[in-house]
Amino acid sequence: MEATEKPHHLIVGQAAWWIPAPAATLQTSIMDTVMVATPSEDTQKLSFAAALKDFLENLSFHCYGKLVEHARCIQERFFWLIFHTSALSVLIAFLWGTYKCETETLVTTMYDPLYPIWKVEFPAVSICSFNRISKRAILRYAEELSIKDPKHRNVSYFYDELQAFGYLYYTPDSPIDYYRAFRFQVFLNNYDTELHEMFYNTRRRMNTLTPNCSELFVSCRMAGRHFDCLEQFEETLTSHGFCCTFNYDGRYVNERSYRQRYFGAEMGLVVTLKTDPSDNFYKLHPSNSFPDPYSGGVAERFAQTGLNTLLPVRAKIFETVPEARSMSPTVRKCLFENEMPLVFARHYSFSKCISACRARSIIGLCECVPFSVPHRYYSGSEGRVYCTLEHMECLRRYEFKWLNVITSRANVTGLEHEMEDSLYCPDCLASCTETRYSVRGAMTLSLPAFYLDLADWNVGYKNTNKRRNFSSHLQSRSSSSYELAVVRIYFAETHIQYFRQIIKNAWYETFSTIGNICGIIAGFSLIGICELLFFLAKQLWLACKAELKAELRHVHNRANGRAKATQQQGADQVQDSSQSMELLILP
Repeated sequence: MEATEKPHHLIVGQAAWWIPAPAATLQTSIMDTVMVATPSEDTQKLSFAAALKDFLENLSFHCYGKLVEHARCIQERFFWLIFHTSALSVLIAFLWGTYKCETETLVTTMYDPLYPIWKVEFPAVSICSFNRISKRAILRYAEELSIKDPKHRNVSYFYDELQAFGYLYYTPDSPIDYYRAFRFQVFLNNYDTELHEMFYNTRRRMNTLTPNCSELFVSCRMAGRHFDCLEQFEETLTSHGFCCTFNYDGRYVNERSYRQRYFGAEMGLVVTLKTDPSDNFYKLHPSNSFPDPYSGGVAERFAQTGLNTLLPVRAKIFETVPEARSMSPTVRKCLFENEMPLVFARHYSFSKCISACRARSIIGLCECVPFSVPHRYYSGSEGRVYCTLEHMECLRRYEFKWLNVITSRANVTGLEHEMEDSLYCPDCLASCTETRYSVRGAMTLSLPAFYLDLADWNVGYKNTNKRRNFSSHLQSRSSSSYELAVVRIYFAETHIQYFRQIIKNAWYETFSTIGNICGIIAGFSLIGICELLFFLAKQLWLACKAELKAELRHVHNRANGRAKATQQQGADQVQDSSQSMELLILP
């Protein structure tokens, strides 16, 4: 019995791709000629509607075969059509919401709520005299111009004319006489330029007119230790011109010991200043940065002489994981510090980007560049003209534009005019990793009547002659504390908050979320999606193949018609020639 049993054959599956050639039921009429079609021709003759019906019957998606079942009435088919349409609509809505949620790929979390302050970098400090132009330097400059003047006008004349240089720093209350300033600038262009200079060098001249750092400092102390002020403070450019900057290159950014955490008024930076004007202002900003209070990232505070000014600094750290570098900056909405090395020397910051954008706008509108802007912030620095007195009218005209900066446009009712007149900088994104500083709780204390510590006064003077001259100079002048100012910059907290931006979902988590939504709502699966793609590709191939065959058939018919016409024309010519020959041989 067992030997006589026939072996079982495997049954072909009902999925779309397992059907070798879906055969259509062909109703042939009784004709004299019977044509036998090959399997490929049967596939071509299968209409799209029949192929779609066969596809839905064998699709692995749930309940789609009920739309074409023969036993279903029209009302039930209509119900299933509405059901599947609603399911697809809900699926699209969920997928769109998932996409919108996934675009915000970075999430800010609390990494360490008690990060020790001794691991935090100390901020850079820029000290600028409130009097931006030295009176003694102006008098010397007026004497030089009087000597160069071909009309030999006196020093007082040029001293009065040089008052217009204050327009480069301050906005006067009275109207500016632009014609007078322009006329004086023409004189400077003709008689106060070096041989190698094509234009008036405003940067070089303002550097000589600005008070020197040696005229400001009396003593400096960091973490309880005295140091030479002129060695640690260097002259740098800020938005207010040349200033004296401490920790510009970030030398105090390394981790320090617990004793050198710069916490407390006596353990931070203590600077004693002497100044002729009544005010000085100080700016805190990150190291390797261009301090500009109009671009962000800078805390600006004023300190008066005769007072002890305390500036407690509070810091917060924001860090982005390195894995976010693989993402587009427009997606993560931030830039790492080394992503624009040509412009910002591998120290990108939002404040630098805004300053560079403002400089490019000034170049485009007024055809000059402010002398306080670093050269690397704009292209073609060698051939650019520094802004002078002749550009004052243009600079004042667009001052509102440069003080209002936006990085993205939004339709806000009532602010259409302001949005149009603002400076648009779409390329400036936030910094991915940065330390943000803020000054809160600043206060001032009065100095004693005679604030003089010989140890402090003598720091920074290398020989006894300088110390003796300095002491005699102090005795000749009034010893009132109102000629001195003490500034204390220190960390106000022993621990700070450390935030970290992490990637919200990895690619496999996003893929899992989409798969779960598709499976629950519409019963989709990866196999079913492959079936759908196979069906669409197959139908597209058959349509292209049929179109190609029709085109070839049309070309073949045209070629046959031309051949027949040529053959008929040749036969007619032969017949005509034979008839003419018969006429010639007649006697």
